[in-house]
Amino acid sequence: LRANKNHNADLFWASRGGGGGNFGVYTRYKFKVRRAPAKATVFKITWPWAQFEKVLKVWQRWAPSVDTRLGSELSIGPKKGGNVVMEGLFLGSKTEALRLLQPITSVGTPSSSIVRLLPYTEVVKFLLLPDPIETQRYSNQFSSGFGQKPFPDKAIKSMRAFLENLEEGPGGFYFLNWGGAVSRKSPRSTAFFWRKEKFYVEWTSTWIKPSHAAKNIALARNTRKKLQPYIVGSYINVPDQGIKNSGPVYYGANYARLRRVKAKYDPKNVFNNPQSITPARRA
Repeated sequence: LRANKNHNADLFWASRGGGGGNFGVYTRYKFKVRRAPAKATVFKITWPWAQFEKVLKVWQRWAPSVDTRLGSELSIGPKKGGNVVMEGLFLGSKTEALRLLQPITSVGTPSSSIVRLLPYTEVVKFLLLPDPIETQRYSNQFSSGFGQKPFPDKAIKSMRAFLENLEEGPGGFYFLNWGGAVSRKSPRSTAFFWRKEKFYVEWTSTWIKPSHAAKNIALARNTRKKLQPYIVGSYINVPDQGIKNSGPVYYGANYARLRRVKAKYDPKNVFNNPQSITPARRA
């Protein structure tokens, strides 16, 4: 089948945010690419772990509204061996980037700071380093959500408890500012629903020894329960099988329509997984 806005338009709608093994196997894509700028400014700021609360409080208010040309992600590692890192991209000059970054770079005492104007090919290399070859095989448990307003102290206290109990490794909290192009489309325009929120948040527990699995899975899922009053939804690309009745959590108000599309194209539910979209029952 070919799916675009003129052919199988309902399947095309569903595929943009609801694909992921629900409707079939995608064999070809056609993309409309955008012209890259000649240059852009990248940045990477690092703080000691102990300063994560003050950095996060400023980032949550600053990042979603600073400038639609500036995107940033904030990573907070475990208390054991971790730190706080903010990196991102500004589609403009280094001088203007430094001015826009000032509210966050003036927080705490950064241990390192990099701000560079680079050719766009170098920008890509800076932000997308090659995946490391892991010498240790980590297992992990993800969960995620979307924030509509900054986390209050009670939520940050739950974050701290999670980070203090993590094993040393690549786990922790990850924040990504929303806004900009994500928010310009309506939540019903594609299957991806969570467009009007302020930020995305994800947390991961990791472990090496199989005997540590249960406690780390419980740590991530209990943290979700504690953060539930402060988030909406979850991101299907980091599935959490601890989420019950996951359809509306992943797809919001689009889930009912996705079930109808599923019933049309895969009524026998050939393409399924533990949290896949179930076909709507025909009247």
